[in-house]
Amino acid sequence: MLSIVGSLVATAIVAYLWSSLPAGYWMGKVLRGRDFDIRAYGSHKTGATNVLRTLGPGPAIIVLILDISKGIGPALLATYVALFQGAGWGILVAGLSALIGHCFPIFIGFKGGRGVLTGAGVLLIISPFTFLIGAITTFSTIAISRYVSLGSLVGCLTTIVCGILLYILGPTLFPHISVNLPQMLYLVIAPILIALFHADNIGRLIQGTERKIGSKKTTEGPSEPGDYRWSRS
Repeated sequence: MLSIVGSLVATAIVAYLWSSLPAGYWMGKVLRGRDFDIRAYGSHKTGATNVLRTLGPGPAIIVLILDISKGIGPALLATYVALFQGAGWGILVAGLSALIGHCFPIFIGFKGGRGVLTGAGVLLIISPFTFLIGAITTFSTIAISRYVSLGSLVGCLTTIVCGILLYILGPTLFPHISVNLPQMLYLVIAPILIALFHADNIGRLIQGTERKIGSKKTTEGPSEPGDYRWSRS
């Protein structure tokens, strides 16, 4: 029991510190200088969406890859390295710790992103099938509505439904893509947390003031040359 607890504690620490590396924040520093803080612009988050708004598509693609890797790395450790497996529960601990690390990074005052990409990185390792279905529903929703936040929320709901179905029906009907209990718990808990981190977006969606992708830039936040921020229309 003690060895399992020690394994899970080590997993949580490594995953949290790994995902606390603030790629979006550092990207702003590299491109705009040491006094620039991307959290003063757009959605005030460090994720790839706000990087796109503020710094442009090139930096956003780089941050997207790095943020996904912050979920993939810890998930791989918990899946294939014995020290971090924790009798099978390591993947749940690694996944949730990575998500928390991205959203509340210790290195920049616990103010990070919303966790969509990092959570998706963990999902890719746990259930590639669910990742694919979630990506389809997410990007389809974004393409139709032009709301990134709504697409993310639909992807969260998709993940929860797939996780429950693959756990209950998977062993009998879909043995090659079924998930075990710790994996299923991640597929349910992580999307709920991500949805909670989108509380302000949900409020704006209800009010009809949420920013749409591709809209004209807004005056929200400090003005910078080359600002790609979107309006709330």
